[in-house]
Formats: sequence, structure tokens, C-alpha cells
Amino acid sequence: MALTRLGRLLNALPMKKELKSSLNLPTTEQVEAAKTLDDIPAGPTAEELIAALRTYFEIDPSWSDADARALIGVLYETNLRTYSINQQAYIFAQDVNIDVISAVKERRLTGVTIETTTVRQYNTVAAAHLLGHVGDIQSSNWDYYREQGYSMNDKVGIDGAENAFEEYLRGESGVQIQELSTSGKVVSEYWRIDPETGEEQIPKPGDNVLLTLDLRLQEKVEEILANTIETLESEDTGGGAVVVESVKTGEILAMASYPTYDLSQIYSNTALFNEARDNPLRPFTNRATQEFYYPGSTFKPLVAIAALEEGLTTPTEKIQDTGRLQLPEEEHYPYGDFHPQCWIYRQYGGNHGWEDLADALRDSCNIYFYTMGHRLGIDKIDEYASLFGLGEYTGIELPEVKGYVAGPATSEALGVEWYGGNLLNAAIGQDNTQVTPLQLANYIVTLLNGGDHFVPHLLKSVKSSDYSETVYEQQPEVKNHIALDPANVEAVKRGMWEVANDPKSTVDQYLSNLAVEVGAKTGSAQVGSADKEADAVFTLFAPYDDPEIVVSIVVEGGASGGNLAQAAGEIVNYYFSAEHTVESVDAENTLLR
Repeated sequence: MALTRLGRLLNALPMKKELKSSLNLPTTEQVEAAKTLDDIPAGPTAEELIAALRTYFEIDPSWSDADARALIGVLYETNLRTYSINQQAYIFAQDVNIDVISAVKERRLTGVTIETTTVRQYNTVAAAHLLGHVGDIQSSNWDYYREQGYSMNDKVGIDGAENAFEEYLRGESGVQIQELSTSGKVVSEYWRIDPETGEEQIPKPGDNVLLTLDLRLQEKVEEILANTIETLESEDTGGGAVVVESVKTGEILAMASYPTYDLSQIYSNTALFNEARDNPLRPFTNRATQEFYYPGSTFKPLVAIAALEEGLTTPTEKIQDTGRLQLPEEEHYPYGDFHPQCWIYRQYGGNHGWEDLADALRDSCNIYFYTMGHRLGIDKIDEYASLFGLGEYTGIELPEVKGYVAGPATSEALGVEWYGGNLLNAAIGQDNTQVTPLQLANYIVTLLNGGDHFVPHLLKSVKSSDYSETVYEQQPEVKNHIALDPANVEAVKRGMWEVANDPKSTVDQYLSNLAVEVGAKTGSAQVGSADKEADAVFTLFAPYDDPEIVVSIVVEGGASGGNLAQAAGEIVNYYFSAEHTVESVDAENTLLR
């Protein structure tokens, strides 16, 4: 029987399984172990290392490279563990088949035992990017985990919630002492007594972590996102993301990234893993937090609230759109020959005429927001963007990127020239402003709740292993408060209501007859060459009168935020449906379903 078919072999050999792979940097203990391998050349290639180790461990020359690599890994690990004082048992293979079990039992190999173990059970194929997975401690991380009291055989959270909340989920290892006969058979075993406490060192299970995720909603959101992307006809359409966040608490109720994968299979099926790894759409990337996008016109509510708060406009002031930006004759025009156009002028040769704030949000009038940007200046736009968390880390428990907010400093950091006219593009969510879908949702949450800028979070509470105690309960955390005038907030909300409900809007047919009234804002952002479809961006809140949730959606190459309005409407209808709100039961170590 080939060694490579025994099961999953575990070892710390600093080399990937393929001989062509490069070496990884060894840990301190690996260096010590290597001192006994005198014949290994300095700075060996992968092939030289295997050849030297085959000789050192006296591997039969007839064995294949794959089998030799497998056996060398086990022998290397055994060699490494001779330097461990604790002499912990070495689990050298997992997921072994019945043939291996039978062979070990028949031969009664001294010191070799077959044991059953637990595996992580996933009760859903959703939330792969959020749940994460557990795995073996990698050799490159061993020094860190050793300092935390882990043993080499421990499983740890690799990513997602499994990694973020490892401190609660890990439990405590026990220490069992076995007395062996001269033939290696166990004659007695007992738990070690802790010399400091006098108590037996019995293993203790980990706590139960409850997440803010609404699993029914998560599953539905992933389904809607996938259907939306797969039905768009453009060949430019790529991945996408959806975030559903609570306005009252900053809790993440759903967070979807497309494409995704099945946690229950991806790490145990090499073919599936390799397919996902090589997919140009990068399924392992959580686009909601690890990708940033131009917000386009979804940035306009921020410019609106900033202009209102700074006293630079009123909800009823009207700005004339003639197709191109023009300032009053008595005012100096500082942008030279640069007269940016409204989208309706570029596409149809038309204009919006005179527009107040609500009209401008409904029609996404660039001229109105160029004017507000001119009045504010880039420093004020950047100040408000930062206060609302754009281009900043949100603080969520998952890996995230920071993004950018347009301005002279950002342009300098990116190695591009900043011109005065860039201010105008920045005012409509273009130039170098790039935010994550989570930042987009969180900024709208901050606006709607009157200025409380929450740290969005996934952790709801931690319960003891038997659910008898609450170990920790997450409270809403306000990163900063913006003292917004409620009347100004209502003015911006009204404009977003018109986007969703006014017959003059381009998306009212998808949003005006939902289960509850909503407010929304569409956006699109050209990325790359002009012949490529723009990214589609969309945000929505519901209900209008007393907002509970914010939905943000981004689809790469989705062309227009209007293409996402139907998807957002489906999410809202499901959230407020009886199908969704039916009472559920908490399950151990799982999401709330």
C-alpha cells in the first residue's frame, strides 16, 4: 500500500508536498533537529534536500518520490520531537481508511494506537468566508502557539470566526500520564495533578460562540447575490458582495461574497481546493472586507450631509444643471478649462434643470454635487469621510483593507498628480476614493442613527460549554459620534426616499412596492478602459420611518447600481417576511438559525 494513500500525513518538514516547491523558513526546533542531519548541503534545493534525507533515513531507493516524501516527513517529525521535553503523542496520520486501521491492529505495533477524534460539523454551506475553518498548526506559526500553551497536535482556527474567536473556542488541554510495561503496553493511566492548584489536569471543552449573523438571512442573501450576478449578461461581470448591517447596534446580520465555496468539502477535497485556488475570481477572498471599490454616487449622501452641516446649503436651495458645471458670473471659476458634465448630458445631451437636494439625490445630478464639492473643499470632504469611516479600518473581527479617500495626500501616496479639478470628481465618489462594501454600509448606518459611528461586529455573545453561563456579551461600540442636526439627516433621508419611490426615479419599479418603505441610492464607477462595464454599487435602508437595516451591494462589472435594486428589494422583502421571522432555536457552537 502506498504511503500517500494511508490518509493525511502530518509533519513539520519545511517543504511543500511537491518536490519542485521552495523551502519554508524553519522554526527554532527545526534548526536544532537539523543539526543531527550532517550530510544536508547548505541552502539545498528541494531535490537536494529530499535526496539527502533519503540517504539519512535509509529510504529504499525503489520507493517513489511521493512515498519517500511522505515517509521522510513522518521520520523528520519524529526526529524533531526528540527535542520536546513533554514527549507528547505524535498524530502522524488523520482520516485513515479501514485497511490502515486493520493493519495496525493486526500487527499490534508497539506505541502505535488508533483513536477516534472529533471533527468540526458545518450545518450550512453559507457564510464560508465568515465561519472560517480549523486546521493543524503550521510550522511557521509554531513558536507563537507554543508560547500560548498549545501542543503540536492541537487544532487552531485558521481564518474567519474560527480564528477571530480562538481564545474562546480553544478549551484547555488535559495532561494524562501513562505507565507502560517493558513491552510498551499501557498498565495504568491517570490525570496529572497540577502542582500549583492541586487539581487534576482534565481537558475542558471550549466555550460556545454565538454570532450576530442571521443564518436564514445569510443563506438567502448568498442566493440572491449569486442569482443576480449569474443573470447579468455582461462578460465583464466578476465577483460581488452584500452586507446587511443593523442600524441600531452595528451588528452584521449577513455578509456575502461571490463566488464562495463549501466549507464542509473544500479543505478535504484536493481537486475542489485547487479549482478554487486557481479561479481568477478568487473565491477565498471576502470581497465585503478585503476589496475596495469606487463608491460612485453612493458617496453623494455624505457630501449632502456635509454641506448641510457646514451651513453651505439648505434642503430647499436649487442649483441649475445646464449640462456642464458653471459657477455664478460674480464668482471666480478656479478650474480653468475643466467644466465637468452631468451624466445625463454625456449620455443624452440633456440636463436636470433646477434641482434641490432631494431632487439631486433622486436624479444623481452631478452638477449639484460638483457645486457642493466646490463649496466644501477637499479638506472638509475628507474630514467628513473620515468621521463616517470611509477609507478607515472598521474594526470588525475579520481581515480587512483600509481603502482610500481622495485628496492631495492620497494622490501623493499613490504616485499621481493632484489637480484642483480632482476635487469635483471626489465630490461624486470618483477620483481615488475607494471603500469596502462594509464601509459603505457602515457609513449609511452612521448617517441614519444620527451620528453614532459603530464598530461593526460579528460577535454576539460567548456561552460556557454547557450554556449555563454567559462568559461575554458584546455591547454596541461607538467609535466616534458626529453631532448631526436631525433636520439635516431627515433631508438626506428624504432624497433617498425619492430614489426608491418617486416615479421619476430609475429604480422605483423595484422598490416602491416592497413590504416596507425604503430609502436608497444607486451608484456606478468606471474602472479601467471605457469599453468595460462599470462597477455597480447600491445601498438601501429599511424601514424608512424607523430604519432597522442597511443593505450595501457591489458587483464588479455590473454596469449600474440600478441593476442591483431588484436584488436589494428581494433582501428587504425576505427580511420582513413571516418566512424569515419564524422563531428559531440556538444550536451548540453554531450560528443562530
